Amino acid sequence: NPHFKYTQAADEVQAQLVLGDRPLEITLERAWEALSWEERKVLADLLLSGWSEMSSESAGQVMDGLEQVLGSEGEDLLQQFEQIIQQTIPNLRKTLIDERDIFLSLSMKSSMAVNGCKRVVGVVGRAHLNGVMKALSEDHTGEFKTLTYTPRRAAMKQKIFGISKPLAQRLAFDIAVGIGTLIAWLWQRDQ
Repeated sequence: NPHFKYTQAADEVQAQLVLGDRPLEITLERAWEALSWEERKVLADLLLSGWSEMSSESAGQVMDGLEQVLGSEGEDLLQQFEQIIQQTIPNLRKTLIDERDIFLSLSMKSSMAVNGCKRVVGVVGRAHLNGVMKALSEDHTGEFKTLTYTPRRAAMKQKIFGISKPLAQRLAFDIAVGIGTLIAWLWQRDQ
């Protein structure tokens, strides 16, 4: 169990273990919504070119590169990767790294407050370490709601006759199509 060593480490220092990352679907939706059309095009081009050029040899090179980044000498490569993202798709970096740094720090702070702990063990990836440490020292009070907001989630909270708005809209569309099809069928039958 990969979480066992973290649980054990937290127990040793009498700390609360927090699995406090923002849900992936919120992160991806916010990232997509934050991208301009040009950034979406760049991202799609990058993904498609990477996918089409991927061979077993290049996959091996990618894995070697990942091992290098994850190793102790990878700090410079990670910073270079972040700089490339910042230059080509700046809104992606903001959502994937900067917002999540703040979210992770807020999760740790709220865990301390809720559980009355003096210490929290937070396990974060290398790309987030400096940002989370910075965010922990800053005041981000009230940002939690902003960092979890997405238009789709907001629409799901709106109700029409007690049904979520997107579902009500889909039902209305399906009923209209059904009635239109029935009218067309009846009209065709009578001809």
